[in-house]
Amino acid sequence: MSSMMISSENRIDDATSLTADSEVSTLPIANVQDRQLVKVYRSDAATTIQIDANFGSGKVIDFVAIIRHNITQSGTVRVRLSTVSDFSTTVYDSGTAKAWPIIEEFGTLPWGVFSWGGFLNPSVAADYTISTYRVLTSPVVAQYLRIDIVDPTNTDGYIEIGRLISGPAYRPSQNYSFGAEFEFVDESRVVKSRGGQTFIDEVERFRRVSFELINIPEAEIFSNVFNSIDRRRGIAKDILVIPQPNDEATFVTQNIYGRLVSTTPIQNRTMEYYGRQLEIEELI
Repeated sequence: MSSMMISSENRIDDATSLTADSEVSTLPIANVQDRQLVKVYRSDAATTIQIDANFGSGKVIDFVAIIRHNITQSGTVRVRLSTVSDFSTTVYDSGTAKAWPIIEEFGTLPWGVFSWGGFLNPSVAADYTISTYRVLTSPVVAQYLRIDIVDPTNTDGYIEIGRLISGPAYRPSQNYSFGAEFEFVDESRVVKSRGGQTFIDEVERFRRVSFELINIPEAEIFSNVFNSIDRRRGIAKDILVIPQPNDEATFVTQNIYGRLVSTTPIQNRTMEYYGRQLEIEELI
């Protein structure tokens, strides 16, 4: 299993320009710079759009993520990164590929019915935040980002996006230890009446991941966790966690866009090696 990725900075938020060739005036592309996913960008009656970002100067980029969108299973996304504004040359080109990750979810179809290599079953997908990720094999330096989305069969008649994230990511030299926990958290309120009936005030469920970093060298953990994650992001700012960046089939269930639940201490475990427990709660 390849080492996980934890985002530390979002170049989209600091972009000197961010444009879309179609947008509703009340739901502009600038909304993708807000961590509140309900504050969305929406195209104006267009299902083929182009989004451009200028980072102002060359920046290190490890990934591009389109968080909580309405692109359908037949829609495609192409991501390009370049040092020139006309994209005549690129330092990264994902090519045109499906917006939804390919996954085979056991237990979502009747016994004996299988669709190997298919998309997540739509009834199951309704319980997830559907997002699109493009993870680079190795980081590149780029000033310009272009995202092309083509989804002509989208019955909504528009493209909607909750958040765009692109930037550097921390890949620990030692992956998280055994015992990582993934869960859905249900904070619905349950009350029983005197007659014994159960009444439930149902709220939307969200995911939470908890894992431990172990045997991390001193310089690495203080630079990447203490300074980049705790100091810069803290519990107030958003981060993206990709536990298995080389396994696209895990993206739907395991990737979490959220925030740190708390800034727990970094512990000196042995000699010059340190450890740290991290818990990330999904933003919805």
